[in-house]
Amino acid sequence: MGVVIVVVATTQDELPEASARLRELGVSAGEVVEPSDARRLVLASIDDESEAARLVAVLRAEGRLAVLRPARGAQLGAWNRNTRPIVVGERLALCFVWSEHDRRSLTNVVELDPDGGFGSGKHPSTRLLLEELAARITGGERVLDVGCGNGVLGLSALRLGASNAVGVDIQGRAIEATRRNAALNGFERRVEATQAPLGQIEGVFDVVVANIGRAATVELAADLLEHLSPGGWLAVSGISPGQCAHVAALFSPLQVLECRTRDEWSAVVLARRSPGV
Repeated sequence: MGVVIVVVATTQDELPEASARLRELGVSAGEVVEPSDARRLVLASIDDESEAARLVAVLRAEGRLAVLRPARGAQLGAWNRNTRPIVVGERLALCFVWSEHDRRSLTNVVELDPDGGFGSGKHPSTRLLLEELAARITGGERVLDVGCGNGVLGLSALRLGASNAVGVDIQGRAIEATRRNAALNGFERRVEATQAPLGQIEGVFDVVVANIGRAATVELAADLLEHLSPGGWLAVSGISPGQCAHVAALFSPLQVLECRTRDEWSAVVLARRSPGV
C-alpha cells in the first residue's frame, strides 16, 4: 500500500497531549512543523494506508484536525501545490489549518478545515466574493452569508473587521463545518450558523453575500433584499456572465455597483441608490 503521512493540526499548548494521543493509538509522532507562531502540525509516518485512514477517522471522531497526505513523489508535489495559502489582495489570506506552508508573513489569515462544507476560497465564485469583501469591508459591519458552506465568507469578513456574521445553509454538515471553523479562528462567539429558513432570520445586515447560483438566487431574491440594511451592499455569485443582467433585475430598485467575472463565473454587487439618484 505504501507509506503515507497522518497530519494532526494542533497548537503549541496542546502539542504534548496530541502527541501522547498518537502514542496511545500505537503511532510514533515524528516531525513537528511550525507553519505559524500559533499552529503546530504533528506528522506521523504509517506503512499501511488503510490503517492510516482508520486512524484519521478515529482522530476526526474525537474532534481532532487530522488528514492523510502522500509521503513522497508526484502525489506529494500535487498536495503541496494544492495546500498553498490563498492570498486575496493585500488584506486577506486563507489557509488549510493542516497546511505545512509557512504563513507568518501573511495578513489576516483565516484557517480552514473544509471537511463537510464547501468553500476553500479557490473556486472562482467564492474568490469573487472574497475580493469584494477585501475591497469593501471597513469595520463593524454585520454580515449575512447565505449558502455559507464551511463559513469561509463570513469568517473572512470578521477577519477583515466585521463585527459579527450569520451563516445560513440547508446542509447540516455545512453548519457543523462553519461552527468548527469559527472556533478555529477564535470567532465562535461572533458567528451564528443555522439551517433556519432565510425568511426566519431576524434583522437587517450591512453586508449580504450569497454564493448560491442563479436558481437559488431567483428563489431567495425577495428575502435577500429584505435583509439588506438601507446603507448596505449585497453581492451574489455562482452565476454565468450571461445571467448578470437578469439577476441584477431581481433586486430592483438596488443599483448595480459592479459585475465581475472570473473563469466563466460572475458576481453582481448591488446597493441601494443614494438619495437624489
